[in-house]
Amino acid sequence: MASLISWLDASSAETNRMRELVRLFEMPESVDDLALGQFRDTISNSLFPGTSVLHVAARYLLLIPWCFQSASGMKGADQLKLSAEQAERRLIRRFQELNVERFIGRSAGDRVAQLPSAAYWSALRSWGIVRNDVERNAIGDAMLDAAAAIRDGLPQEPVWHPGLPPAPIGFPTTADRGIALSHGEAEWIRDRVLSAVPGTLIAQLVAKPQRILKTSNVPWADPAAQAATGEAAVWLKHAEAYSALQHGLDAVYAYCVTAEARRRFGEEPEETDAETLAKWREDENYQRLLRDWDVQEFISHARAVNPRIQPRSIAFLVGSIDELRSGDDPVTNEALHRMVREREKRAKGANSRFVNERRLRAWTSPERISPQTFRWIQVRNMIVDLKEGLTRA
Repeated sequence: MASLISWLDASSAETNRMRELVRLFEMPESVDDLALGQFRDTISNSLFPGTSVLHVAARYLLLIPWCFQSASGMKGADQLKLSAEQAERRLIRRFQELNVERFIGRSAGDRVAQLPSAAYWSALRSWGIVRNDVERNAIGDAMLDAAAAIRDGLPQEPVWHPGLPPAPIGFPTTADRGIALSHGEAEWIRDRVLSAVPGTLIAQLVAKPQRILKTSNVPWADPAAQAATGEAAVWLKHAEAYSALQHGLDAVYAYCVTAEARRRFGEEPEETDAETLAKWREDENYQRLLRDWDVQEFISHARAVNPRIQPRSIAFLVGSIDELRSGDDPVTNEALHRMVREREKRAKGANSRFVNERRLRAWTSPERISPQTFRWIQVRNMIVDLKEGLTRA
């Protein structure tokens, strides 16, 4: 996968999307065998714009600008960017020395392939911390142009938000708080999110972070998110219903692949996948969510946000919901099985487990099917960081 990423350096947005894709492959709840990721991402972006599964701590929203500002004395654009990236690597080493618990590069050290700025650039742009038109690969030119305009007395929109809190003395090697936010820093980040994406769920969470739970695993189970209003509440309702649907479809897919392996290779039958699917069907909450879900409203909302959602994906979504609502046992519903098999074959082509014998032989049924969380863990950690920062003097 790394070779697929290397050529994307010219576009920070594309690079970040590819790196996020790699990270998603590592997360059980984000395996996308049926190619429905457009729906997942549309929900995630509507609830939590600017966020990423690559995010680790809220203070990176300040640490990264400080790294680039520390390089502002460089004469050339390439030198400025290189100096800033060196500051990011020094910061990683400093965090290791301070035994910071949570930071990018914790395992790989300062040789990490993906620097924090690559992971957070979309958030910096989305929340108005860096000028929205500035790509990460062009930051050196943008900062030098802004400095030249100031010297010449010409009007120029700042590259970095003018209210950015100052970096600690000695940054990035200072014995600072690591990723812990000060009260003022937490207030500043909160205000950026509220200003940039008002009304979204993440904005409502940062406005009142006191209710957030450190242990909640999905947004609809957290009291802070449950208090959402307006469009955020609508999206949260769709998110919970979609998660229930995806859980069911993943269970159907696992059952179908295992059945195919049994049919072709004569392996001893395992009842795990059938039991998982039966448990999903017997879950009254899942069935209620699916029964009460206004699917057409969801599709309308999703297409308004992402017009590129494919008609075939919408048709599969609607058809699979109809089958799961039909009352037929999903373990024996051949129409549903056929729909799932054809969807996977169309999405993966020669790599389909229903086509590729090598991939079918390598199949292992998941021990458990995790719910879709829509970046909740990363968002929850950010809100907790803000909550703790706001309690500091």
